[in-house]
Order: sequence, then structure tokens, then C-alpha cells
Amino acid sequence: MKNEWLKELARDLIAVGSIPFLVLTIARVWVITAYYPAQFIISSILFFILKMIFKAELHAGIGLILLTFISLFYRNALFTIFGLVVYAGAIVSLFYLKRGAALILKGILLGMISAGMGYIIVRLIFF
Repeated sequence: MKNEWLKELARDLIAVGSIPFLVLTIARVWVITAYYPAQFIISSILFFILKMIFKAELHAGIGLILLTFISLFYRNALFTIFGLVVYAGAIVSLFYLKRGAALILKGILLGMISAGMGYIIVRLIFF
């Protein structure tokens, strides 16, 4: 019984880095401004391209992209700390569910690269 509860919690935490959550977040920020959705969209497209070339864990990368740009969007230290805790929980959950350390680490790395490149591209286009 205890393991089932832990597995369910782990799957819930991982869902934060899912495609439906990404789409929901893009829709949320689209209501307010033009360039925030572009950061999510460009970074996600870059991540998916890199993920096709280098096999990586989807949720680790998308979760990091979401954490980065949601934190920039809200600009609130408490929210950023909360987001970091949730993202750390998602990463721990990926390890708990044995998704493969190399895949998880590659997902984090590709997420960092994609978020950085997406941020720079959007800055060049909009500012």
C-alpha cells in the first residue's frame, strides 16, 4: 500500500513536466503578453528537436523550461522557491520510478540549453 501511494505521488510530480501542463501554461501567459508565450514555444520546439537527436527524458527537460519561464513571468522569490521544490520532487520521482539516470540528466541538460537559447532568441526578436 505504501509503495502504491509513493508511486502515485511520483507520477503526479512528474506530470508537472508534461505536454498538457506546457500547453496550459502557454495559454495562461498568452492572455497577458506576447513575448512570454514565445519563450515557452521556442524553447519547447528546440527541446523537442534536441530530444529527437539525443535521447533524453521529456519531463525533466520540459519541467525545467516551465520552471525557468514561469519564475521569470511571476518574478516572485517565494513562487520560484516553490517551483524549485516541485521540480526537485519531479526529478527525484523520475529516479524513484527508474527512468534512467543518463536520460534524466540529458533531459535536464537539454532543457537548460533550450531555455537559454529560447530566452536569447526571444530577446533578439522582441527587444
